[in-house]
Amino acid sequence: MLSTAYKFVRFEKSKSMGILTAIIISIYLIGIELGMFFYLADIIGGIVGNANPKYAQVFVVKRQTENANQVSPFDVRWVNQLRSIEGVDETHGFIMTNVSVKFPNGKDAPAMIIGSDYPAMAAGPSSDLIYSGSLQDLAEPEIVSTDYYDNKTLRYDIQPGTRFEINGKSATVGLITRDAKGFNTPYIYTTSDKARYYSGLSSSLVSGIILTVKDPTKIESVVSQINSIAPDLKAWSAKELRTASIINVMTANNMGMSFATLVLFGIISGFFIVGLTMYSVTYDRIKDYGTLKAIGASSSYITRLVVTQSIIYALIGYFISLLLLIVSEIGMANAGLIISLTPTLLAFLLLTTVIISAGSSYFSIRKLRKVEPSSVFR
Repeated sequence: MLSTAYKFVRFEKSKSMGILTAIIISIYLIGIELGMFFYLADIIGGIVGNANPKYAQVFVVKRQTENANQVSPFDVRWVNQLRSIEGVDETHGFIMTNVSVKFPNGKDAPAMIIGSDYPAMAAGPSSDLIYSGSLQDLAEPEIVSTDYYDNKTLRYDIQPGTRFEINGKSATVGLITRDAKGFNTPYIYTTSDKARYYSGLSSSLVSGIILTVKDPTKIESVVSQINSIAPDLKAWSAKELRTASIINVMTANNMGMSFATLVLFGIISGFFIVGLTMYSVTYDRIKDYGTLKAIGASSSYITRLVVTQSIIYALIGYFISLLLLIVSEIGMANAGLIISLTPTLLAFLLLTTVIISAGSSYFSIRKLRKVEPSSVFR
């Protein structure tokens, strides 16, 4: 069966190339779109995702907040009050506010400064995001962080020791993160005191509170208790706040619908292009299939033969698409666009390839079921 199917694939070289090209383009575009979608989701949820996972299990923000990238300050006294909640092990206030940065070349840009108390640095950056330097460096006067991939955004080649201004006040880069990027503006991490100093936020206010709940089974209870006793605040588990932030941004800008439409278009166009090309191949070889029926091949055998051909196309097209995606992943990473080809994404792409290829063989199978063995003699 496999040998016969391969002979059919190899015999029609030009049309086989057309089928493979359609599969490769469809799967490559679907992979790129989904990779970019997950990349954007990661940076939209970066405020939560970049936080120190050792401490950041629950986030408390103003009640109207649905997006972690847009928070409003509230009374700092809640930091101590929430520590008395059953199940809460530690509380960490953090500062997050917009600032303006200016570099020695005269270029300026907006940024967001994020500060939390040293040495916990609960709001981040987490240790796995550090590219150069260490969290201990942030304890030094005027020391802040920047991200490796934000040099183009900030229009300056930032290196450890680079001096620049934040809201007109001198700062020095002592820590460089990698892939701790912000969705709207670059993130600058530092300690709470320095974040207040650069932003001018009053010492009586915090932008949010991070709660450490070491027992995972108590997270839901802690969230419920805070939401019942603090009418102006809202508690979220880290996972829920990240998800809510992504949904909020994706729906507000219709980005989710745009990505879904492009992926669906890629699947549908691939299905029909492959299907019609396979139908053309089948039509050209109609006498060969008639011969097989004339020598005793059943309709089910013919069906399996066509499906096997489609699987061969699918596997060859998938692996070529995967190679192109890997090359694109490397190239985009150099430009700061991090597309992660996770096992789940690769499995989805393989399944999609098989569905497109095998499903589109329906047109050919339907045609061949009507073929009579006597057609070979016409």
